[in-house]
Amino acid sequence: MTVTRAQFISLLEPILRDIKADPDYPRRPLIYQRFYEVGSSKKATETRFNWAGLGTFEVKAEGGPVTYKDPISGSELKFTHVRRSLGYKITQEMIDHEQYNEMRKLERALQLAGEDDLEIAGHLLLNNGFGTTDSGGFEASGFDGLALFSTAHTRLDGGTTQANRPSTDANLSWTSLADGIIQFARWRDHRGVPLRSTPRLLIIHPNDVMTARELLGSPDKPNTTDRAINALRQDNLEFVSSEYLTDTNAWFLQGDVRDSVWYWDVNPRTAMDDDFDSEIIKRKRVQGFSLGHGEWYGWYGTSGTT
Repeated sequence: MTVTRAQFISLLEPILRDIKADPDYPRRPLIYQRFYEVGSSKKATETRFNWAGLGTFEVKAEGGPVTYKDPISGSELKFTHVRRSLGYKITQEMIDHEQYNEMRKLERALQLAGEDDLEIAGHLLLNNGFGTTDSGGFEASGFDGLALFSTAHTRLDGGTTQANRPSTDANLSWTSLADGIIQFARWRDHRGVPLRSTPRLLIIHPNDVMTARELLGSPDKPNTTDRAINALRQDNLEFVSSEYLTDTNAWFLQGDVRDSVWYWDVNPRTAMDDDFDSEIIKRKRVQGFSLGHGEWYGWYGTSGTT
C-alpha cells in the first residue's frame, strides 16, 4: 500500500493536536478562567438585559388592598465576539530531514501563544476595569454605562450611588483590604435590598505576594506588638498572583456572586493543510470570544498608588 501525502497529514494532525497532553509541554492552570461565568454562543453578538425586582414588602391594613409594584426596566448590553488566530508553516524538506522535534517545538510555541492570548484578553476585565474603552471583544461598560470599578454606580430606582473602589486608591495593606471586605456588606441592589456577596478571592500582582501571605496567613495582626487577632484570616479568603496584571500596585477582590461573563464563539481549535505545489504544511490555532461584565456587584478593585 502506498502512503500518500494526504495520509501523512491525517496521521500528523492528531499528534500535533494532542501536544498539550505531552509531558514536556509547560502547562499550568489558566488564571483568567476563575474570573468569569463561562458560556457558549451561536450568534455573532450576545445581548443581555437588566431589570430591578419588586423591592420590599408593604404593610397590609386589615381589609386593605395588597400593594402591587412593577419591575423597573433597565438597559441592554451587547457582547460582540472577535476571532483571533496564529499559525506556522513547515516545509516538506523539514519533514524529510527528520526535524520532528522542531515541529513539536513549533506546536508547543503555538499552544503557548494561544493560552497567553487568552490570559491577556481575560485580564482586560481588571486591567481595563477603571475605564470605559472597549478592546477586541472586551466590553468595558456595564449596564450602568460605567467602568467595572467606580465610585458612582447607579441604581435603577434612583437610589444612592454606590462604590466598588475606594475614593482614594490605596496599595494593598491590612487597612485597605479590610475596607474592601467591609464594602461587600454595604451594597444594595436596584431596589435597595441588601446584596449577599462575600469576597472569596484576592487577585494581586506578584510584587504583593509576600504582603498577601502576611495579611491572610498570620494568626496575629501583622506589624503590631499587642498580638491582636488578625481578623482578615477569618474570612476564608484566598489569593492568586497573576503576572498578567499590568499595574504592579493594583489589587482586586472577587465575590462568590458576580456578573462577569465570558462567551465562547469558538473554543480553541487547531487545523492543518497541505499545499500540493509548494510542499508546505500549514498549521493554525483559532479562538473566538467576547467578555465583560453586566452588573458590577461582586467586584472591588483599586489601582493602588504610584
